[in-house]
Amino acid sequence: MEPYSDEYSEVLDIKKVFFQILKKKIKNIILGTFLLLIWSVLCIIFLVPKITSSDFGFFLILFPWLLFLGWLSILYSKVREAFWKQLALKYGWEYTSTKNISQEKALLFNIGHSKFAPYGIIGSYNNHPFHIFEYEYTIGSGKHKTTYSFTVFEVKFTGTFPHLYLNYKSDGYSNMPSVFSSLAKISVPYEFEDKFKLYAPKEYETETLEIFTPDIFALLIDSKWNHDMEFVDGELIIYRNEKFNNFTDLDGEFNKIKKFISILSPRLNRLKLTQIGDIAPLLR
Repeated sequence: MEPYSDEYSEVLDIKKVFFQILKKKIKNIILGTFLLLIWSVLCIIFLVPKITSSDFGFFLILFPWLLFLGWLSILYSKVREAFWKQLALKYGWEYTSTKNISQEKALLFNIGHSKFAPYGIIGSYNNHPFHIFEYEYTIGSGKHKTTYSFTVFEVKFTGTFPHLYLNYKSDGYSNMPSVFSSLAKISVPYEFEDKFKLYAPKEYETETLEIFTPDIFALLIDSKWNHDMEFVDGELIIYRNEKFNNFTDLDGEFNKIKKFISILSPRLNRLKLTQIGDIAPLLR
């Protein structure tokens, strides 16, 4: 791996570094804001008829403000990029600027529009290929638009298994399969029903419960598990509806997932089961 170099010496906390940069540029920001206010006032004073008679007038006022907000957005994205590059350096992994999700079959990647996976790192853990990345998609449009943002942990195994989906109910988020999919809700042990919902092909109910044993559910409870996960095409995809902004939180999350993978990997590597059916996802 080539040595990492960037204008940011260290980014362990994205928000903290971003505000430090803004603090350094505060004079320019204040001056720019002052000039934008003057511009807006002058437009209102001298162009009132045009402003009130067409959308162009409002655009004339807003355009410089949009440029200013765009500059802030670019600055923030550069800090976020630096964070992921330095994360790759700490783990001895490789930074990725984007991920192609067009061939992904998990429910997560087959919902919504404006799908985007901008930052990530690729490496391995216990000889398993590993990819951690950010992902987002949008549901609806206009006033009814909602964007969901995730951190995804994707690990590959040598075994093969059907499409399974475990939903952590308390995250308020679910990629519940449609009634037309091959997935059906599987009963979990009574003491875990208030925490998890489990879906699997009906033909593989027994095998699914051999993966998600009471011991596995107990481990998830003990580790304060707050992720959804999917098993598909020899991959385990774990995701949380949140973007991490500092190294401590993301590294802690990764350690929790590594412990889970270390326990589960022997049985996942042994499985040689075929996929059943396609999934028609429905977000609820």
